[in-house]
Amino acid sequence: MNTTTIRLVAKLFFSVFLSILFAVKAVASPQQLLQLVDYLGVDYEGAVAQGKILNPEEYTEMLDFSAGILAQIQTLPSNENQANYKQRLLDDANKLIILVKNKGDVQEVRQLTTRMRNNLVAGFNIQVVPTKLPDLKKAQTLYANNCASCHGVKGYGDGIAAKNLVPEPTNFHDKARYQQRTLFSLYSTITEGVAGTAMPSFKHFNEQERWSLAFMVGAMAIEKPAALNKEATKIDFALLTNLTPAEVKDIYGEQGVLAMAWLRHNPQVLFNTTNPLQFTLQQLPKIIQRYQQKNYDKAYSLAVEAYLEGFELTENNLQSIDSQLTRKIESEMTQLRTMIRQQQPLEALKIQVKLIEGDINYAMSLLKSTSLSPEASFLSALFILLREGLEALLLVAAIAAFLIKTNRRDALRYVHFGWLGALALGGVTWWASQSIINISGASREVTEGIAALTAAVVLLYVGIWMHNKTSAANWHKFIAGNVKSALTKGTLWGISALSFIAVYREVFETILFYQALWAQTNAAGQNMALVGILVASVCLVILAWAILRYSKVLPLRQFFAISGALMFILAIIFAGKGIAALIEAGWLANYTVDFYRIDLLGIYPNAIGLAVQFSLVVIALTLLFRTTRNR
Repeated sequence: MNTTTIRLVAKLFFSVFLSILFAVKAVASPQQLLQLVDYLGVDYEGAVAQGKILNPEEYTEMLDFSAGILAQIQTLPSNENQANYKQRLLDDANKLIILVKNKGDVQEVRQLTTRMRNNLVAGFNIQVVPTKLPDLKKAQTLYANNCASCHGVKGYGDGIAAKNLVPEPTNFHDKARYQQRTLFSLYSTITEGVAGTAMPSFKHFNEQERWSLAFMVGAMAIEKPAALNKEATKIDFALLTNLTPAEVKDIYGEQGVLAMAWLRHNPQVLFNTTNPLQFTLQQLPKIIQRYQQKNYDKAYSLAVEAYLEGFELTENNLQSIDSQLTRKIESEMTQLRTMIRQQQPLEALKIQVKLIEGDINYAMSLLKSTSLSPEASFLSALFILLREGLEALLLVAAIAAFLIKTNRRDALRYVHFGWLGALALGGVTWWASQSIINISGASREVTEGIAALTAAVVLLYVGIWMHNKTSAANWHKFIAGNVKSALTKGTLWGISALSFIAVYREVFETILFYQALWAQTNAAGQNMALVGILVASVCLVILAWAILRYSKVLPLRQFFAISGALMFILAIIFAGKGIAALIEAGWLANYTVDFYRIDLLGIYPNAIGLAVQFSLVVIALTLLFRTTRNR
């Protein structure tokens, strides 16, 4: 069987497959339909030229695709807002079928499919831009492991598995195809695959990974220009991903084509990595779109992202300038998530979003968009480290004081293992977040929440244990009964783990907050931020010294009483912050109540957190009552 026959059989099989697919598919996916429209718009040129069939197999495929496009449009969902777009798409799909049957002009087909693409994007709220910066370094690894075997190491379609594939893998260096393909069409193909071919779906990759691959292969056909030209300032992210180079040429000329090539190689120029508040503003309209589609889960997820990936990263900086505005925006965004969860009327949601947009824009003006003043940088850096470091310091210092007080200085190394290990892992986390992975807001909050709740459980246990030693008989028995045997190897490693968890949780959060702070300051502000970090560090060292110094002069029973109380207080704080973090990550529902908010004590106006903290207070008071009664 020769190659031509193989191709013909493959095309026929593909046609039958598509016919069955379109016949049985109850509701079309707008994104899959968009991929099909783009595919026909690009490949039609290889089937027909000047009214003549160039490739019979390709032409048969175009006939099937045009019929399939009409069939899919007929099954598109349509509400009031989508009805007009659907009708335009149906009209254009019928024109497309006639054009293809009559072997119409390539440019007419291209213009028609472009119009259809734009109506699909506008009418069915298809997300055509990445929400996270494409990682071109990671894309190289993904390409080598998943794409090179077919598309070739350098993308020429000459991989070791390409020999017998029909159709042949795409040659990403083909200039003609490059001129007619959008980055979004590449992203769609990577996401959905191509039915009837060897191109699989890569839906198991996350969104950022698929966009990263699209940018990488979408830039292979053209060398990176030497410099960014002025036309690049006219191209935003939506134009970059949703226009073909040919369309850019029609609008901006040759300089526009060079600008697009440069931006495909350097997406970070357009992607907003320096202003988290801008990210929040970008997410808010998407929330409304998803809510209109009754996709409440997605709308809620976007609301969580808008807060965690945007506003929260600027919260500390804004706090040092206008704490009241900071609280107001946080409360408004919490209310937005609650409204989505309760499926309140769309108009009420729109009013809430407008309220948030106004306050976010005001906050951006206070922060001067991308650059904090040196004074604000200093205060932000100081506040972040003092706030995050205080809890960890109190815990580690209390444990160290206990070991010194009971003449177990030899066991201090276990405490040092914990906090030094946490700092070391924090350094690795910082490096990884810069070079390898993107730590999303949700994963950050989940990590912090679980760590905080774990620490709270351990602290509660330690607090109860210390409280039991406050009676004269118990603490005397503990000392007389050999402290060394009471503090076993397993107990000491448990102390080390507690030291590690408490410190790493704070280091983890501090690193990410400092990354956001650093990106929003100029050179003078960064210098002042370093001064703020230094001052906060000195304050924490002095506090640690004071705790260790004055704990030595306390009688042992009073020491246990104070340390036990501290452990209970820290358990309550950690429990409140752990619950709050899981609520912010969307893992727990936020049942807001009218109550005080005290960040330092981990007290927030949510029912779950307050219930847990109240339970811990009841446990503490019960133990205190029993001890007093026994005495």
